[in-house]
Amino acid sequence: MNKTVLRNAILIVSILALSASLFFIFYAGRSAGISFEITVNGKLYGTYPLDTDMTIDVDGLCTVQVKNCAVSVTDSTCSGKDCVHHKPVSTAGERIICLPNGVVIRVLGEGVDFVL
Repeated sequence: MNKTVLRNAILIVSILALSASLFFIFYAGRSAGISFEITVNGKLYGTYPLDTDMTIDVDGLCTVQVKNCAVSVTDSTCSGKDCVHHKPVSTAGERIICLPNGVVIRVLGEGVDFVL
């Protein structure tokens, strides 16, 4: 077998093993969220359950909606509206951040909740 082919095969297997490891580090063991918290400029605004549909006005900065055990931002006063376009979150550790308004929504649960 040619040395180049052997080296390429080892490289491919190594990349696949690394990819599988990273997948399990970031996604395995995550649990569905139980509740979520809203902070405004680093201060806790409130903690709410994910299993109850509701709409929350966060000091006129944004509107947060809980529907089907997932939380999303439906309206915001920020200019970019990236938080409004973010997909709904429902897994422990997921976040929606509205940087211009200083609003952070973080899903809480019993599973993995860390950032590497």
